[in-house]
Amino acid sequence: MSIRLLEHMRDELIATGIVQNTPEFCHSWLGRSEGYIRVLRYHNTEPSVETLSICASKLGYYGARLAGSEQHEHQIWAKRLSDLKTLCDGAIAKQAEAVWRAPERMAV
Repeated sequence: MSIRLLEHMRDELIATGIVQNTPEFCHSWLGRSEGYIRVLRYHNTEPSVETLSICASKLGYYGARLAGSEQHEHQIWAKRLSDLKTLCDGAIAKQAEAVWRAPERMAV
């Protein structure tokens, strides 16, 4: 699911013109190499919580900056970035819960 989330975020950022392509998204918004999503898909693995956290932080930062603008278009972008951050935060929470719910970590 998180790979699809990354692809959704990438597509949204491309649609708004914030990024131009996947390599730019991976490098600038995930703090990873340009082939990060491709590697995740190849290894059938999820993005790390660290990667999702970096992206959520940047989405929140720029969303807040755009929300402070009086331009209508900036307000629309701020909402889109805020919505993406919410999705990212949800993926982080889901992964964190999977860790603490692991049988060997459950407090009895």
